[in-house]
Amino acid sequence: MKNLLLFFLMLNTVCFSQELKTKKIFNIKVSVGDYSQPGEYLNLQTSYAPYIKGEFDGITSGKVLPVGGDFFKSYSKNGTNYSELDIDLVMLTDGGEKIFCKASGILNYEIDTFKPIKFETQWRFMTSSKKFSYLNEVIAIGLGSFLDEKSGYMFQHEIYQVYK
Repeated sequence: MKNLLLFFLMLNTVCFSQELKTKKIFNIKVSVGDYSQPGEYLNLQTSYAPYIKGEFDGITSGKVLPVGGDFFKSYSKNGTNYSELDIDLVMLTDGGEKIFCKASGILNYEIDTFKPIKFETQWRFMTSSKKFSYLNEVIAIGLGSFLDEKSGYMFQHEIYQVYK
């Protein structure tokens, strides 16, 4: 009986699995303002890092408006900072259309070197733009990185649409 059950579980995985594809849709670069005044909630540091400038390119290009930011919770252990990200940002395309972005994710990094260990996010979009209305149904993943100070930005999010 166990073997039969295991067979059906394996058959389901093999026969009905879906292959997912990705397509890069945005590359977002942002700088944040002062976030040095953390609070505390449930033994976690809570902070707000406001976005003060940004730009993006990909399926369209433009700037990140200086509204929104990252509301994150974090804790440190054994030289590593563990952060849960909660990102709100508004992109203004060169054509004048606004796209609201909501993301959540993880940023873990070495405290001494600021070297990222894991910087991944999942994204949703909302817009009233007819041209970009399909984004309202997109689920995307983001791979984050820290940028060199010379770039004028702190972070970069490479955003990939996930589809069948």
